[in-house]
Amino acid sequence: PVEIYPEMIHEEKPIYPRLAEQAGITGRVWVKALVDEQGNVMKAMVGKTSGTESLDKAAVDAAFKCKFKPGIQNQRPVKVWVTYKVDFTLEG
Repeated sequence: PVEIYPEMIHEEKPIYPRLAEQAGITGRVWVKALVDEQGNVMKAMVGKTSGTESLDKAAVDAAFKCKFKPGIQNQRPVKVWVTYKVDFTLEG
């Protein structure tokens, strides 16, 4: 239970996998992340796959460098799972 969900204050952009980029592969990954009381990501996993393993891995790797305002329950920071999306799109 959480009254106020964590809010992302720094989103680390994943490194686009070179082979996927060269092949013109795009996709959306839903990342599930466990945010601790300090707003750091303790655990991260794919919530919903893009269908491309390298995009999924890049999104999860970047999740650990994201920073959140922690979730709040009873005026105290708590650990809580969040889900957010990462879009891989090609510029140009």
